[in-house]
Amino acid sequence: LLFGSGYAANVGAITALAGREDTIFSDAHNHASIIDGCRLAGADVQVYRHADARHLSELLRASRPSRRRMIVTDSLFSMGGDVAPLAEISELAKQYEAMLLVDEAHATGVFGAQGRGCAEQCGVQDCVDVKVGTLSKAIGSVGGFVAGPQMLIDWIANRARSYVFSTAQPDAVAAVTLMNLQILQSQPERRQALLQRAGELRSRLRQDGWRLGASRSQIVPILIGDPRQAVELSDTLRTHGILAPAIRPPSAPSGESLLRICVTHGHTRAMLDQLTAALRATR
Repeated sequence: LLFGSGYAANVGAITALAGREDTIFSDAHNHASIIDGCRLAGADVQVYRHADARHLSELLRASRPSRRRMIVTDSLFSMGGDVAPLAEISELAKQYEAMLLVDEAHATGVFGAQGRGCAEQCGVQDCVDVKVGTLSKAIGSVGGFVAGPQMLIDWIANRARSYVFSTAQPDAVAAVTLMNLQILQSQPERRQALLQRAGELRSRLRQDGWRLGASRSQIVPILIGDPRQAVELSDTLRTHGILAPAIRPPSAPSGESLLRICVTHGHTRAMLDQLTAALRATR
């Protein structure tokens, strides 16, 4: 089911599937669209510590009986570049009979043998009940999507207000999306080269003493902490011809401001050399 944006897809799917009689278990670092969907659903929302399957298990075990349980997580987190423990989460969903919704927005087209995301990479895509994603990242188009069994899609199409009351996408968007999906499937070497290049960049930045957290993807955060220092570093890099946005409150928690480096297949090693050299000059 296609939506006008990934934001609308998350809000629409969550509110269509959960309500006041239900309980949602949400990762602490989930995207704002997931957080807003949980709030709008009116369900009891239990937030578990970031990527902490043990804490999720504790919350599931201690939760009160409800009509429906839903676990919601990003697969690849948009700021930290780290990956959710989907194998453990899918086991918990099975054990506690909870619906599992995974947002693959930043992983679609990058991870997995077919580029279907982290669930495919981890071998648990058949355990995901609801898959949400966006067309505006690796697919290079615009809009969002929800994928799942036909009965689920029919339900969401009739219940998601962000779908029912939004204008449909133009045909040209669908044509571009289909063409780019064919490229993703037929040219897996693109994502392989991307991940290799991002890995090389992470290694070099860590050697230079930059803190990158648990990133293991094309999203490479440089952890700064102070928002003013993050903005100053971003502005300095801009003078070197490099766009590295400063992420600060409210987009990041207080004390956790960062620079968000997003590596693409189009970034050459010479460009990454330029980035590391410019960063060294700021130390």
